[in-house]
Amino acid sequence: MGGMTTSSSKPTSFDSRARRALVICCFLLVALTGCQKRLRVSDPQLQPIQDMLDAQVPTGSSQERVSSFLAARGYPIEPSEKTGTIVAIIRHIDTQRMQPVTARVTFYFDATNKLNTVEIIRTMNEPIH
Repeated sequence: MGGMTTSSSKPTSFDSRARRALVICCFLLVALTGCQKRLRVSDPQLQPIQDMLDAQVPTGSSQERVSSFLAARGYPIEPSEKTGTIVAIIRHIDTQRMQPVTARVTFYFDATNKLNTVEIIRTMNEPIH
């Protein structure tokens, strides 16, 4: 019997460790996903746009607030392919280099129309009309 207890306890301790490791991995995944509501930009010229959006329309802002923010600043809105999103073109002047930088910004909203994620992608600069 002593052999049966030893052999049955090894799979149990292995299962326990595997279960614990799985729980830790799930926790880390949820923690990292939850903390990254905004996709961070790596392009330093896009950072001022990111900072402005973080300050003016933080995660959890209503869809109406985001729309009002964009309209008040005259940022053009493009047709969106997905429901629950707003796509805008934001142009910013890099004051250090005196160059414009343009980004296509996609605002993603959850089922309650609260801002969930923002994606910022650099686009070609177009002449100002």
